[in-house]
Amino acid sequence: MALVSHASERLTHGNHFSRSMTAVLLARIDAHGGAAAVRELLEHAAIDRSPEHLRDTGNWISYDEAVALWRAGARVTHHPQFARAVGEDAARRLNGSPVAALLRSLGSPENVYREVARGSTKFSTVSVLEPLDLGPGFAEIAAVAVDGFPRDADHCAWTCGLLTQAPVLFGIAPAVVEHEECAAFGAPRCIYRVRWGDREAAASTAGTEQVAALRLQLEAMQERLQSMFATAADLIAADEIDGVLARIADRAAVEVRAPRYLLAVRLGPAGKLHCHHKGFAEGEASAIAQTILEQHPASLPESWLSVPVRSHRQDYGRLLAMSDEGRRFFSQERELLEVYARYAASALDSATALLEAKERYSESSALLELARALAVAGTSGEVAARLADAVPAVVDCDRAGVYLWYPARGELVRRARTRREGSGVSLEQDEWSRAPVPGGPIERLLGAPNSDPIFVDADTGDPLLREEFVGIGAVATILVPIATPGSFLGLLSVSVMDHPGRLEPTPDLLDRLSGVAAQATTALQNGQLVDQITHQALHDELTGLANRLQFMDELSNAVARARVRSELVTLFYIDLDGFKPVNDAFGHDIGDELLIAVAERLRACTRTGDVVARLGGDEFAVLIDAHTRPEHADAVAKRLASAFMLPFAIGEREVEVRASIGEAVFPNDANSAPGLLRFADTAMFGAKRRSPGRKDER
Repeated sequence: MALVSHASERLTHGNHFSRSMTAVLLARIDAHGGAAAVRELLEHAAIDRSPEHLRDTGNWISYDEAVALWRAGARVTHHPQFARAVGEDAARRLNGSPVAALLRSLGSPENVYREVARGSTKFSTVSVLEPLDLGPGFAEIAAVAVDGFPRDADHCAWTCGLLTQAPVLFGIAPAVVEHEECAAFGAPRCIYRVRWGDREAAASTAGTEQVAALRLQLEAMQERLQSMFATAADLIAADEIDGVLARIADRAAVEVRAPRYLLAVRLGPAGKLHCHHKGFAEGEASAIAQTILEQHPASLPESWLSVPVRSHRQDYGRLLAMSDEGRRFFSQERELLEVYARYAASALDSATALLEAKERYSESSALLELARALAVAGTSGEVAARLADAVPAVVDCDRAGVYLWYPARGELVRRARTRREGSGVSLEQDEWSRAPVPGGPIERLLGAPNSDPIFVDADTGDPLLREEFVGIGAVATILVPIATPGSFLGLLSVSVMDHPGRLEPTPDLLDRLSGVAAQATTALQNGQLVDQITHQALHDELTGLANRLQFMDELSNAVARARVRSELVTLFYIDLDGFKPVNDAFGHDIGDELLIAVAERLRACTRTGDVVARLGGDEFAVLIDAHTRPEHADAVAKRLASAFMLPFAIGEREVEVRASIGEAVFPNDANSAPGLLRFADTAMFGAKRRSPGRKDER
């Protein structure tokens, strides 16, 4: 039962007969009885096709649909040989098509019948015609049904009609076809005996036949010119490229008369694949497209006619006409298909030029926006963020990063990076850092700053850089130094995760990167000045610790976060005991060095995320990170207390000072930042009063 269902499905659905047959069939019905007769035909045939669809010679129909149309046509016209008449009409129409020129080039009717196997594929794919015997004025041809497609009497009659018309190509009267052995009635195969007169015997009718042939040729030339003109008009029409390519592919299919065809092209090496096809399922078309793009045409089956879509600018892809296995195309058909492939290449050239113009406009706009963004950026961190955010609009990349060099830390720090996600770009700011490796690329740039790009992929580039960027999945990376002639400021990186050709170092790409780096250099120099000014405004000049202004801002933010998250904030207020006597005894210089030494010990007692500040004079404060648990704050308190147990080495002297420490916890001790600082200050004075050997001199 499954085999029967499968066979039925094959007969009912498929590309078995060219619509050139249905087009002439409808023309005959229309001539018989107009639109009403056409409606009657479709009603009797019981097929779900519109007249317009059946007249489109670029389409094909199934075996069952063809048989149903022949039988319905005979019923509507009351013509017992309707199928044969349709075959004659179809052959006459072929004689007026571009294919006729291919057939005439064979030189004689017997040579046309010799190539009947190839010519018959313009009409049907369900049988194979084979010449058995040929000579001047006669041919014997066998028709063998393809497995799964039994011969039908109307199919045989239609074939008879087709075989009558080859002599007309050469100004000879139609052939006489005898069909005495028929597979539809039990014979192992169909045998057709074809006879026609020679040129001398047909001299009396040659004039009429030649005039008819010339008229058909003229009509075919007009149709072909109209198709060519329409295709040329498409090249200058303001239309989407997909629509233009689809129409070019459709016209090419009509000219070559293939049951299946496909146009597969890309606007660039890494561009989107544009695929237009008919006769294929979607998944099948994609697989065929990959095959014809990746394999040499010589390696493809003979039933695949593949031509390049190529111009002087680029090789875009392939245009394919496909027949059934074992069928071949005429050599002239390749030339015809190549014409349309050149049309497609011209359309793609125009689209590429327009796309490049749009990209240049977008890139210029992006560079202008970058300049505006960098002009209003403040600190170097803000410059890095704006730069990383803007680069993907200037350079086609999936990742962009900005790395800044910090001389005081001796590290290269990544301050911002972006990643492309779908149609958008996300920005991240982080603090990845790395010290230069001796002899490595960063150390070389520090010694001799330059702006020459550095290229990295899986096979080339510095091993350390390869490890870094290949490790994130990048298949190609370009790093552009941000530098002045005497100073290395940082690096800009752009990476792609696929299609490394996107970062091919073309002059255009290098110019764009150079322009970005030049803008970044100026912006970073300004940003460093802002950094210095900001640092001076927020830090104690002597110790480098946060000053009161910054500390209060950090404290207010910590309290606000803790209030929302129900967390604790711990604050220590520290006052030195015995600092004034040291100042009086040894001078202010020694006193300043002592304050610097105290600041260093306080830093050593805390962790990243904690804030250490000098509030003024010999008063200090420590703010514990809000994420810290109470036991961690207790550990910090013990370290702060023990920090003053040992004397401070100031030059050749050892100076001893102690400290009074007050602690306050939000929200237990106060509900605001100023209140927390006052509570800690009060607690500090309480500790000072309780301190053994306390002196009034502070």
